[in-house]
Amino acid sequence: MPANSEATTSSSTLSRVQRKRKNARARILSAAERLMREGPVDTVTIQQITDAADVGHGTFYLHFKSKYDVLVPIIGRYAAQWDARVQQSLAGETDAARVFTTSARLMARVTLADPLWRWFLAHSGVPVEDMRSAVGAFSTRDFHRGIDTGRFDVPNKQVMSHFVLGAYVNTLLASLALDDPGADIDAMAELILRTAGLDHAEAAAIAHAPLPKLAPLEPPGDET
Repeated sequence: MPANSEATTSSSTLSRVQRKRKNARARILSAAERLMREGPVDTVTIQQITDAADVGHGTFYLHFKSKYDVLVPIIGRYAAQWDARVQQSLAGETDAARVFTTSARLMARVTLADPLWRWFLAHSGVPVEDMRSAVGAFSTRDFHRGIDTGRFDVPNKQVMSHFVLGAYVNTLLASLALDDPGADIDAMAELILRTAGLDHAEAAAIAHAPLPKLAPLEPPGDET
């Protein structure tokens, strides 16, 4: 066999392997989300997920360490969808402080209303790094926009970004037991704005302003 033909075959084989792994991962995610939304997350087992996805345990553990790890990309996908919807609702807003605050308040409410997010939070201790992977990119983007435009006045962008995400995650954890966490979420937003340099009155007005109404997302489909 010519050398170039052998290289082509090797490349083609690698692509098939990659496609097979990607397909298996997608089936695992789709099956896991469907099962977890049909019943209590606690009752869903790895065996049920692998059976529904038609993969073996070895394939599952090739991609994920646990049921908890499966939720990180699922939550990340929903966070991206919600973020797109939130940003669309804020398309006409030019104030970076209002964009950041409205987005943070809406995303926090969405998080606490979703049973998968709630289970993820309740079983993770203080999941700052995992939440950074799932939703941190959006809050960091919006907060950095406030710093870069001069709307926020902070001495250290990186330290303040860590502070903001830590405040966000810990407020969510503390709000899990509340029937109506909105007041705590808005208080957290106000404190962040004050820390970012806004005066008390303006921070309060922005953090407690009426929120836009968002339609619910479509029911989950297959992961692609």
